[in-house]
Amino acid sequence: MRILKGAEAKLRRLRRLASPVVWAGNSVHCPLCERSFRGFRPAGKRRSRRRNAICPYCGARERDRLTFLFLAGSDGPTTGSPVLHIAPEACLVPRLRELAAGDYVTADLIRTDVDERFDLMSIPYAEATFHGVYCSHVLQDVPDDIAAMAEVLRVLKPGGWAILNIPATAVVTVDHRDAPLHVRRPGDRRPHEHLRTYGQDFPKRMSSVGFRVRELRPGDLASPDEQSRFGIDSPAAGSVHFGTKPP
Repeated sequence: MRILKGAEAKLRRLRRLASPVVWAGNSVHCPLCERSFRGFRPAGKRRSRRRNAICPYCGARERDRLTFLFLAGSDGPTTGSPVLHIAPEACLVPRLRELAAGDYVTADLIRTDVDERFDLMSIPYAEATFHGVYCSHVLQDVPDDIAAMAEVLRVLKPGGWAILNIPATAVVTVDHRDAPLHVRRPGDRRPHEHLRTYGQDFPKRMSSVGFRVRELRPGDLASPDEQSRFGIDSPAAGSVHFGTKPP
């Protein structure tokens, strides 16, 4: 397993080194790594395949680029520490470290390349510990997302913030914990995934545990031309779900 992980890391490094040549151009621009290309790499397979999705250099996806615009904008989250980053995306680590003012914690249930390993439904920190929490495309795999969001709210300081992004592909959220969309193969100890399909009612689910919620769409953060250039003009970019804890 370590050999495979080492090979994957080498492949990513080679891809980064080759990307300025292979993807040379100026049609699109990644705001995270500040590089321009003739296009973004495709993502997904068969019916779920998406064109113009992944930055060839830093690996940022549509949702990462959209969120970064909010994180880096004047109307984005305030700086303060500590900040907790769940299932950390490498491309967003630098900006979240800045927002954390040096006190930055990563966590995951399964991964070993993080500071802490825990279940999001039972966060092992005291109430009012964190200034900010970032968690993207995780809650759809958590058995009780309401309990997890309540835990995030609990560990936030009064006035603190959380960004809880999800893939919303339905009108109303449908829970199907008994029939996951991604069932692991026998012998794979990782939990099943996609226990629910989120809908446009997700902000109400956040509000139900006590968050004050703002939903920001691509049009709130970029002009039509910028959306096209940044590759956030597709449904895959989703929305930024920004919640704050009442003082």
